Parts: sequence; structure tokens; C-alpha cells
Amino acid sequence: MHFDEKNMNPDIRTVLQAAAILDITEWDLFHLAYRRWHGESADDEQMEPFFVAYMFGKIVPLWVRHFSRLVERLDTRGELDANKLGVKYLPRSRQMASRGMRYAVTIGLVMFALIVFAEFAAQLLRLSERCMFPPCY
Repeated sequence: MHFDEKNMNPDIRTVLQAAAILDITEWDLFHLAYRRWHGESADDEQMEPFFVAYMFGKIVPLWVRHFSRLVERLDTRGELDANKLGVKYLPRSRQMASRGMRYAVTIGLVMFALIVFAEFAAQLLRLSERCMFPPCY
């Protein structure tokens, strides 16, 4: 670990614990807490100053502290329903993995096309009699 758990701010410990209980990131926890406290969602630009103050200044906003304690209390009682707290509205990891896989395949295909084009161009222009790209036999 990169931090001292014994000397950790109790509010930060509560935020980390709540995020772990809900199996979400701290960023997502801030969004859920904001929605629950203010009754509306915040965009990333609105959320950034609060999150920066949390990450670098160790300042936990009141609404995040309240939400984190609520999550811990519900979990302790065995009454926690993550969907009722709004977790179902967050992007799911399966969707994120699918998007990442599409990006990886697209990047791979573009790289392959560039290599094939470069090899074709080198042969067409007869820049070199030797092979420039593997496999060279």
C-alpha cells in the first residue's frame, strides 16, 4: 500500500470502504452521492473541482461523507441494494470491456493496414532490394 492506513483520515477511509462495498470507483461514488444529495446528475466539469480537492487536499464533501456512511450502514444491516442507490445507472464494466476490445481491434487493423501499405509502397517504388518488414527469408 502507498498510504498509512493507521493515520488515514476517517472520512477518506469511509469513502474508500463505500466504493469497495459498491464495487465502483471513487469517481463513480462522487457521482452517485451528488445525484442522491442534489437530486440531479452532475457532469464531469461540475464534479472535477470536488474530486480534485478530495484527491489532492483530502477534502471530502459533506454529501459524499453522508452517502459513504449510508452505504456502510446499509451494508452492516444487510439492507444494501446497490441498484436502489443508483449503481445501475453507471456504465457497466462489460460495456467498457466491449468498447475497449473494439478499440484494440480497430487499432490493430489500422496498424496492419499501414504495414501492408508501407511494404507495398517500398516494393512498388523499388526503394530497396532487401526485405524491410518481417518475415524476411
